[in-house]
Amino acid sequence: MTDELVPPTTTDRMNAISRQMGLLFTYARCMNELDFAGSLSGEFRGAQDAGWSTTITAEQVYQELVARLDSDTPKSLPELRIVLLLYSQLAEAGGVYETLKNMMRIIEREPYNLWPFQDLVRVRKAPDRVIGPNANKTFRDLAEHARRIGMSALSEVLETVFRDDIRNGIAHADYILWGDGLRLRRRNGGQVFRLNFDEVSEAIGIGVGFYQTLRQLCMDAMRSFDPSQPITGRFSANPPMSWTVGIDPKDGGFSIKSSSPGPQTTEAFLRQEAINKFLSGRVLAMFTKEGGFQEHDVDFSSSGFAPAETELNDEQYDALLEEIEQNQLWDDHAENVSDGGLLGLSPRGFQWLTSQTDLDTLIGLPENDIVFEEPLARGTPKADK
Repeated sequence: MTDELVPPTTTDRMNAISRQMGLLFTYARCMNELDFAGSLSGEFRGAQDAGWSTTITAEQVYQELVARLDSDTPKSLPELRIVLLLYSQLAEAGGVYETLKNMMRIIEREPYNLWPFQDLVRVRKAPDRVIGPNANKTFRDLAEHARRIGMSALSEVLETVFRDDIRNGIAHADYILWGDGLRLRRRNGGQVFRLNFDEVSEAIGIGVGFYQTLRQLCMDAMRSFDPSQPITGRFSANPPMSWTVGIDPKDGGFSIKSSSPGPQTTEAFLRQEAINKFLSGRVLAMFTKEGGFQEHDVDFSSSGFAPAETELNDEQYDALLEEIEQNQLWDDHAENVSDGGLLGLSPRGFQWLTSQTDLDTLIGLPENDIVFEEPLARGTPKADK
């Protein structure tokens, strides 16, 4: 008799989502702390009056949705309809998800961008229309971007964190709330589909938990800049110089400012720049000799990563090792300091890999490890009979 696979619970899924997002934040902060700080506020369009950021709406929607889910009263059909509309609104909060997009740009050594999803915008001439991407397009783009930077597990998370079928059905009034659940009619073609209320509740819980995780990661990261910190580095497309990043603990005002007279660098900045270049646009990398074999027992894919792979001839390989020594590019966190195995690289530095334990060390832990301990399917919707 074989053991049956136990499907992951909602809590298991949320902890997997939280870990992958936490790792992205950790890697981005290590590679470019200034662009990391600039990404934390999500949507930002320069100087403007208060009340013109759609992140305000996203936060209001989140609070309204949580309040309804936490209510002990049974959900009537009108109440459940409001919950599903709020869920769909949360999925569409693209201004908030600009944080993730700019974090991924950091990995690719691209500067902070005020309009990170602009290449997804469609422009019509007659009549004049600027059509921003919907949630489906936004999250497909984020999932593909995560795959490009080598975070395959994060990519899988982003593909499913908000259910396309629910959002599409609600957005286009292509659904029926019935006594047995949410019926997705797909009146313009496609197989009809039904989700029972437990499945609907789980989907909503995952979406809310995802938003909550991103929200908490951003808030905690901002608070880590109290007191203000001087940082020498490159912010957006500016040359490297000295900046000050801080948060006002009284009003929560977050600022990045500089009075530097001109370009400046430090040894730490130059070391990180060298590491970032070797990573070749991914969060992890591996280096091998041409025609050679490095003995190891390492499986990146099972850990949810696809590293950049570089094959070098003997001369290039020896030159790389010499550069690592000269510029102190080894990862100080590594326990395996023996000369041998697979040569791996993370944003913290190079490390020898001979086992899966070594790879776990290379991957590291999220700087902020948010753990969900309670099931997220709170306030399970129940339609009135």
